[in-house]
Amino acid sequence: MKPAIAFLLSTMLATTMAHADQEPDMIDNMVAMQYFLHKLSLSVGAGNRELADFYAHELEETIEEAETISEYHGHPIGALVTSMLVPAFDAFEDALDEGRHAELGDRLDQVINSCNACHGATGYDFIRIQRNTHNPYMQAFEPLDK
Repeated sequence: MKPAIAFLLSTMLATTMAHADQEPDMIDNMVAMQYFLHKLSLSVGAGNRELADFYAHELEETIEEAETISEYHGHPIGALVTSMLVPAFDAFEDALDEGRHAELGDRLDQVINSCNACHGATGYDFIRIQRNTHNPYMQAFEPLDK
């Protein structure tokens, strides 16, 4: 093996091993959560139940991943997610599943409020999540006329 390739491989391996000992990557999880939450909000706003179901499922998987993070910067993230976010999300999901469309906006706001409450509980209250209706995606959120 050429010395340059051997050096590159050893550097990559050392970097990977160093990252394995670090705390979980909250940024990736929070970005995914915000992404799916925004798309869910746009789906609800457009009255697209099928798309809202899809993004609710994706958001639920992201929430479940966050629940597995036992600690981040000294804060019990998984426990906070379970106690603060999960009940709000479950209430939203129940309203969605039961077709209580008039409640969805308020329930979604409760999900967002629980995110902000968790940020406050961990000292990250300078990160404030808010709903907006701007669609930055190359995607239509209105239901298809079938």
